[in-house]
Amino acid sequence: MLFRSVQVFVKIPARAQGKPVSFRLDSEVFATKEQAQARWRRVEVGRWNDDRLTPTDPFRISQGGVSRPSSASTPAFRSEAFPLPKEANLLITGMDFLPNGDLAVCTWTGEVWVIEGAQGAPSAVKYRRFARGLCEPMGVAVRDGKIYVGTKQALYRLTDTDGNGEADLFECLSQDWDYTGSYNAFSYGPIFDKAGNFILANAGHSGRWDARYMGWALRISPDGKKLDAICSGLREPNGIGTFGPERDVFVSENQGAWMGACKLNHVVPGKFYGHPSAWPAPQEEYGKHTRFDPPAVWFPYKLARSTTGFAEITDDRFGPFKGQLMVGDFQNAIVTRVQLEKVNGEYQGAVWPFLKQFQSGVNRLVYGPDGKLYVGGLQAPRSWAAVAPLNASLERIEFTGKMPFEVKEVHLLRDGFELTFTQPVEAKAAADPESYDVTQYGYKYHAKYGSPELDHDGKENAATAIKVAAATVSPDKLKVRLKLEGWKTGYVTMVRSLDVKNAAGESLVNDTFWYTLNQLPK
Repeated sequence: MLFRSVQVFVKIPARAQGKPVSFRLDSEVFATKEQAQARWRRVEVGRWNDDRLTPTDPFRISQGGVSRPSSASTPAFRSEAFPLPKEANLLITGMDFLPNGDLAVCTWTGEVWVIEGAQGAPSAVKYRRFARGLCEPMGVAVRDGKIYVGTKQALYRLTDTDGNGEADLFECLSQDWDYTGSYNAFSYGPIFDKAGNFILANAGHSGRWDARYMGWALRISPDGKKLDAICSGLREPNGIGTFGPERDVFVSENQGAWMGACKLNHVVPGKFYGHPSAWPAPQEEYGKHTRFDPPAVWFPYKLARSTTGFAEITDDRFGPFKGQLMVGDFQNAIVTRVQLEKVNGEYQGAVWPFLKQFQSGVNRLVYGPDGKLYVGGLQAPRSWAAVAPLNASLERIEFTGKMPFEVKEVHLLRDGFELTFTQPVEAKAAADPESYDVTQYGYKYHAKYGSPELDHDGKENAATAIKVAAATVSPDKLKVRLKLEGWKTGYVTMVRSLDVKNAAGESLVNDTFWYTLNQLPK
């Protein structure tokens, strides 16, 4: 299907109160691009013009508005904010870099913008509207210089055929899932898997069984002709991306009905992640589930209340955490750090706080060719509200070169954890079991919204204390092995290291992590 981007305005004349009014809207579908262009040339003379946009002059804004300083900086990571033009209303829902280094973003309001010079000084960037009129896109991806956008009801390829800087060809590659019109019926993505297929994740929230593929992760062939359902049980997967050399696909998930807390799921064929999902799931099971496949990571609700987009650190220029994930949280306007590992062939891992006080609700993350993290945000006070001052934001994070004192990574052992630090620890305190507090808690699986934390006995709003039997420091003082007693699989394990210091007597920047213990090594 081929069509041009057209915005239609209907002027309704004054009329007597209660008197009905009607109008007719005609549209045409063309089999080829040439037929569509020929027809368009015959009608383009009368195209509506708002003095900002004409067929040969796309909407360009040379400068942004007034920028307020970013507050997300730490000694190890410097943040800076881009001045966003008010006219653009850049409520960012997707980001990806173009081959020339410019940044493409899509917005909740249905537009795609190109930020020219995005890797340079924020005050010098230029904004160019590339497309508009899309239905609440939640992701943008670039491949071979082409821009792809996922909307609530379809996957599109956008092309500028006449070279004027604005898309004039919108190709629908797939619309083989149902769209109910619900406010929450979002489709997240696209991203590309290792084979080059498109991957999308559809919300199951406010769905119904006969609305095809609601709550499913979908694989679509590069030509758009084949769609396969991968896994189900998704509620509001407002984050989708890949991890590792095999480009394993993950989705982040929001707390809600059937979801005890936010989590990160590995997209595995045939798995079910908890929320009732539409056809092709069995109708007789809809809303009657008693179990689900566990996530790779649970996010504690006090840390992350609405997890969003994420990006893998693949560059040493971003500091000591290469091979880990940066995961956004919308409501708390923060970025968390997640480390994944495979245990018995299945992913599980830990989460730490990372950066906070972003200017808007953190929604999308992408690393640029410059090795810096770009953080796009938005909020809508009446529907999507965040603990942040602005309705829209774009911020950039870079490593300053100052090494933070952190638990760099944690690896599971049969009888405990091995913690690796970014700096040598002070051996005496690090070898004292009393320097560590370890507890476990789980969640209740039910149709209600969220879940309290449960201890081993099922007591609500409680956690079970786990004994630290020993703490052994490595000769280079970069590792500590904790031997634990009384812990169980199927629970989140919280480890707090309040008394651990480095050689200079400094405390950890973040002294607590949460490890999702699905299983122990065999």
